[in-house]
Amino acid sequence: MTLLQLGLVVLAQVAQVAGQVLLKRGMTRTQGRVARVAAGTAMLAFWFFAWLKLLQGLDLSYLYPFEGLSLVLLVFASRTFLGERMERSAWIGVALITTGMILVGLN
Repeated sequence: MTLLQLGLVVLAQVAQVAGQVLLKRGMTRTQGRVARVAAGTAMLAFWFFAWLKLLQGLDLSYLYPFEGLSLVLLVFASRTFLGERMERSAWIGVALITTGMILVGLN
């Protein structure tokens, strides 16, 4: 994996999380709903096309574990931007996912 590919992986996962947070905010608030939903949809579209580009150059079995990054980022984003509370089991899950990503990355 090149540095450019790694950067695109991280950017794609950040876009996916941002898209989900924007959609959640757009669907739970009346003011600015259309703008938030549109921005969330745009972020998810960027993620989709970035993912397609990454699939061209990387094996799926190598690339797919990076999806775990979005789960980890989503837990932090939900807590930070949406004020959601996380139980201990969620943090244990984040630790396990992170450990798995590191193990796959070492392969």
